[in-house]
Amino acid sequence: MRFIHTSDWHLGRQFHHVSLLEDQRHVLTQIASLAAEQQVDAVIVAGDIYDRSVPPAAAVELLDETVNQICNELRLPMVLIAGNHDGAERLGFAARQLSHGRLHIVGPLWQQPQSILIKDVAFYPIPYCDPPTVRNRHDVEVTSHDEALAYLLQLIREDNADKHLCVPIAHCFLAG
Repeated sequence: MRFIHTSDWHLGRQFHHVSLLEDQRHVLTQIASLAAEQQVDAVIVAGDIYDRSVPPAAAVELLDETVNQICNELRLPMVLIAGNHDGAERLGFAARQLSHGRLHIVGPLWQQPQSILIKDVAFYPIPYCDPPTVRNRHDVEVTSHDEALAYLLQLIREDNADKHLCVPIAHCFLAG
């Protein structure tokens, strides 16, 4: 299996009050071209799709164009997860309906891990979540990002139970 793993698109970002949208459009076109040239099986975006929780309309339009190009024109599955800059609930709007096609979006943290099966590979999305979110959502005592992620990865291992090759996708803090 071949897939492109990206993250931190930060669509809608400005640099010294200058929009980066046209530069972002150029890079996203290159990503779509690379996906076609390399004949990948999926495109992954591991968080921070937008630069803020309520993105400007032009950033939403650019994401729509990019998703259309990858999912509809190239006919590739795409997985997007919420990062700390995204509004998880907003990003996750209509995710259940879209998952019946080629677009898989995970906004807020799940109660139970759910894999996205692509060519017999189980992708497990873990959107950004801080320790309090994991504590509240799962009623488990974790105090650090490392403990929170370890707990979520254990749930994924239990869910997958070596049934498929397993690829976790996370937007998280890692050290060591």
